[in-house]
Amino acid sequence: MQIQKFQSNHDQVDTLAIKIAEKLQEVITQKGKATLAVSGGKSPITLFEKLSKAAIDWSKVTITLVDERFTAVDHEDSNENLVRKHLLINNAEQAYFIGLVTTRNILTSVSNANLKIDNIDVAVLGMGEDGHTASIFPCCDELDTALDTKLTTEKYLITRPKNANYERIGLSLSGILEVANVYISISGEKKLSIIESAMLAPTKQYPISYVIASHCNLQILWNA
Repeated sequence: MQIQKFQSNHDQVDTLAIKIAEKLQEVITQKGKATLAVSGGKSPITLFEKLSKAAIDWSKVTITLVDERFTAVDHEDSNENLVRKHLLINNAEQAYFIGLVTTRNILTSVSNANLKIDNIDVAVLGMGEDGHTASIFPCCDELDTALDTKLTTEKYLITRPKNANYERIGLSLSGILEVANVYISISGEKKLSIIESAMLAPTKQYPISYVIASHCNLQILWNA
């Protein structure tokens, strides 16, 4: 596997937005509908705004989240809030959205996610500087459970990272491996070094390494 490297965020975002839009439209043509799961944080904002203008049949697209902080959906730290502000606009306003925080009870919310969210066709993952992805943190007690595809067959699960705020609902490794098309989007020299180390072999130090080792249709895009 090779990392696609870009010298600017603009070039990376343009390329990734085109890839996602083309894949969604391809799936719509094949199946009549498509589901996209996206990650939060500040990094995807430019991608969201670019993707929202793509000329595809958004009325046949369901958008959901790779992971979410268990907080109010209108809170500034909510990934749902971010998606509503920056992705569910322009052409993508026609898309249907399914959030992960649906009740004040996290157990009920994660159960709802596993019941309501069917096959995810395209997912965009990020990565933290500790090698976490989809709220699978190396510091969380749920790490082994989240990475064990035999033990955990549920798409979404709860994690409680020790070095980050909030309880989380996020895709398990099993859930990620069910996604047909996965893109990992990262930036900066530190994350490049981590992803290159993660590509060598699976290690719990970098949970994303399990995704890289196990997923059969994965693309990594990095910018300086």
